[in-house]
Amino acid sequence: MSVRFSSFALAAALLGTFATDASAQQRAQQGFRVCNQAGTEIEVAKATSTGASDGSSQIIISEGWYKLPPQACAYLWPGPLQYRTYLVYAQDKASGREWTGQVPICVSPEAFTIRSGTCGARQERKLFIPVNVGNERFSWTYVFRP
Repeated sequence: MSVRFSSFALAAALLGTFATDASAQQRAQQGFRVCNQAGTEIEVAKATSTGASDGSSQIIISEGWYKLPPQACAYLWPGPLQYRTYLVYAQDKASGREWTGQVPICVSPEAFTIRSGTCGARQERKLFIPVNVGNERFSWTYVFRP
């Protein structure tokens, strides 16, 4: 009887571990990710609108630069999707190629996090691509192509 109970307890514990691991893996695969199919390393910047205002302009949070080798993918916003629209921009510094859109966002030449709708010293505006994920709440992939 005790052997049978121990076997059952062990099986239940293992199933619980697998369920927990599966949940962790599922959460790890959620989010907004970008993939580089350009054939060369690119640098990616991201931005979101907070929906708040500083009195004169909308507060945008932009961050960069995420280096992405060819054929690689990275989650820029891990976890469940919180916004309807995400903003991305990429550049290949070696060739001068840019992947641009229509939304002007502040960036900096070096690694940056900017929490403003206006650019400061040594910052410039780049045109970000708006990516509307619609009603998707779990995962989305945007691909930078040649």
